[in-house]
This record gives sequence, structure tokens and C-alpha cells, in this order.
Amino acid sequence: MDSSTIGTHVQRGSTRRGAHSRSRSTDAASLEFSDGRRQRRASRGYVDQVAPRSHSAESNQAYARRTSRAGYVEELQRKKRRRFRLTALVVALVVVVVAIGVGIGTYFLSANARLSLSDSNASEALAVAGEGQPEYLLAVAELGTAQKPDDPAGDAYLLVRIDPGQKVLSLVAIPSSLQVTLDDGQTHRLYEARALGGDAALITAVSEFASVDITRFACTDAAGIESLVDAVGGVTIDVTEEVDDPTASHRYIAPGRQTLDAQDSLTLLRAKNFSAVTQRQAANRIAFSLAFASSALTTSSTDFATFLPELAHYVETNWTTTELMALGDALRPLGECTVYSAVVPGALLSDEDGPYFDADETLWSIMMGNLAAGNPPETRTEDVINLDRSTVTVEVQNGGGINGAAAKMAERLQNAGYLVGDVGNAENAGVYNETLVIYKDQAFEPAARAIVSDMALGRVVNGGDFYTFTGDVLVVVGKDWMPAS
Repeated sequence: MDSSTIGTHVQRGSTRRGAHSRSRSTDAASLEFSDGRRQRRASRGYVDQVAPRSHSAESNQAYARRTSRAGYVEELQRKKRRRFRLTALVVALVVVVVAIGVGIGTYFLSANARLSLSDSNASEALAVAGEGQPEYLLAVAELGTAQKPDDPAGDAYLLVRIDPGQKVLSLVAIPSSLQVTLDDGQTHRLYEARALGGDAALITAVSEFASVDITRFACTDAAGIESLVDAVGGVTIDVTEEVDDPTASHRYIAPGRQTLDAQDSLTLLRAKNFSAVTQRQAANRIAFSLAFASSALTTSSTDFATFLPELAHYVETNWTTTELMALGDALRPLGECTVYSAVVPGALLSDEDGPYFDADETLWSIMMGNLAAGNPPETRTEDVINLDRSTVTVEVQNGGGINGAAAKMAERLQNAGYLVGDVGNAENAGVYNETLVIYKDQAFEPAARAIVSDMALGRVVNGGDFYTFTGDVLVVVGKDWMPAS
């Protein structure tokens, strides 16, 4: 041993060897110990041990007993096996996490590839949405008829304004026979646009007719609708008028609440054997679209994610799966969204080429102005004009955090003839950027619109079960209104 091992216990002086040396291999008297007893013993030639103390303070005897007992080797092997299994488990978990990550990435890439517009020129006509701004979607369903599945006259078109931030959806059914002027300068039915210029021509025609920028496009066909209905387990809908149209199918659908299977759904969407064909067909298609969307969004985010591959198989769109997941989360549950619906105002006429729809451009312009503002597309001014305001009780809440706003709004409403009930602060005061006029009972929807008209402020909202208030209408004053001092 050297000094780095035994420290101050290094032999001092020379080492005697040979026959004249002591029986011990070191000159004990020349060793130094900090312990007095050991130093005295060393001076007499007795050194028991010169070694560093073990970290565990285990004596030689204890160590010998431990290593010699039965099962010692087996215990070491068991510990080794446990360490090996733990290491293998950690490695396996790492492999699983990596595999899941790769799988999710592959899943979304695959779904995005199927959702793309690879077979469409729609992207040539689609605008770029502003960040955080409402978007317009043109949804197309190639329905055909039972006799002519590929007949473009049977196509269904929905123009949808989507405002996830305010949870507002506005759906407008556009007749496929709408009379429009296309790029060739000639008058056509709208369904002829795709034959002349593909999806881009159709999007351009609708965009110019509605005076809006369309940023989203989605298209499916009859087989796709049937498959998607199967995927959500059927669509539950209130059938307002019986469906008995041989051009749609041989199936009969009775009025009332029904859960439609795939073939019944296609029958409902194709049917046109109604007295007011444009309005009833539009109402059926909008109701079906909302019921289907509700079925898809009532599930959790995980379930909705597993549904997206089915959607990707049957729908072409410029949405990605990630964007659809975010949209689904923003609109879930659909029952808490404010939903408006309408059909293009006008009349169904006929010429030598058959029926066509002639739009009322004045009413259409008013409707789109309301829709762009997030209000109901249709206006019923006579309801507002003839409303007895003294029968409407209004609760006012301050949601913008501006001192005195609720009291001042209540005063204005009283001066306009309304009955004002409770006045106070909203539970989450200070977060409402705009004034909301909220109703729950459909009977008070005209009253809500009357308040917006009288106050020249606010947006009408169907509160559903989301808002709680005691009056007929609730006015939540936002940061967009500052009371006069």
C-alpha cells in the first residue's frame, strides 16, 4: 500500500528484510496512529490492521457471515433480474411513446391527404381567412335523384357563416337552379357552373352572388352521405312534413321525430314533392346538416378524432384534420351555439329549359347584411314595429366592466317602453367585448330584435341553456357601449 491508501499509517524509516526482520512485514514501531491505544500497541510491535474503513462500517466477520449465508448468490441474481426487467420496462415504454407519436403523426398525415382538394380546382377561387375572423363555407352534396344519381340539378348547396369565437352558425340554403351569370357572360342555372369551370367556377358564382369571400369548401356525394350517417349511428331529426317522393326513393318517412338510417337520410335530402318545394327542401337539408353535426360533436374530442378518418374517406375539403379538431372543440356542444337558417328569397319560375329560381336581390342584400353582422339572416320588421314593448320584461347586466353602464342602459330601455327587471353585474363582468341581447323562448326573439333596433346596439343571441336570467330578455352590456356622462 502507498500513502494515498493508508494515509498517516505509512511506515517511517527503512524496512528491514531477511532473517533479521520481525515476523511481521512492517516495522510496527515506525507506524503512526491517531488513536493512542493503537499507537502504544504499535510501539510494542502489535499492529492488528491497516486498512481504510468500509463505507457501511461492516466488520469482516459480518461481511463473511453475509456472503456465506445460504441464498446469497440467488439473491444477487434476483436483484440483477429485477434491474434487468426495470430497464426493459423503461425501454419498452420509450418505444411505445415513440410509436404512438409516429402513429399519431402518420394518422393525421394520412387523413389530411384524403381530406385534400387534389381532384378539385376549388383552391383557385378560395380566399384567405383573416385570423380570428368569421369564415364562409360553401358545402356541396352531389345528391342526384333515384333515377339519375349523377344529375347535377339534384346538387344541394349550403352557404355557412362560421364564427367559432362567438359560437354562431348561420346556414343559408341556395337553390341549385338559382339563375346566375357565369364567366362566359351567359345566364345559367347555378348547378351548370361546375361543368363550365369546375369547383372554382361554382365558388366564384356563389361568392359574387352573396358578396362575401368564401374561404372553405367541402364536397361529398350520395354514397358519402350514407356512409357518414352509418358512422354516427343514424341521424335524429324532426320531420315536419311527410316524405313520399318516388323521384327520391321508394321509402316513406312519416312526420314526427325520427332517427333516420343512411337510405332514409338520402331520401329526405332528395325529396322535393312538397307544396312549397324551395322552402321545405331547404328546411329539410338544413335540419339534417345540423342534426348530423350535432351527432358528430356530442362525442368527446377523442371520439371525434377517431371519426375524422371516416370523414376523410368521403369528403373533399381544404380543412386539415387539426383545423377540424379545433373547430369541433370550439363548437362543442352544438346545442349551446346560436344557429340561424334561411333560404335565398325569391320565386321558382320556369322557361323553355325547365324550372329556375329567380332571387329577390333587394331582400337578399338585406339578408346578407344581417348575416354578416352575426344577426338573424331574415328580418321581420312588422314583428318589431307592432311589438307591445310594455309586455316585455328585460334584465340588464353589466358585462363590460364600465361603471354605471347597466343602470344607464336600463334607463334607456324604460324610456323606450320596456319593463326593466333586475339590474346588476354579470358573473364574468369585464370580459364581454360586445353587447348581447339574449332570449331563450322563441316567442321573445322578435323582442330581442326590437331591443337591438331601438338601442341601435347589440347582437341577438339564442341563449338556450347557457344563460340564466329571470326576465323575458337579457341584455348584457359590453365594452362596445359607453353611457353618456
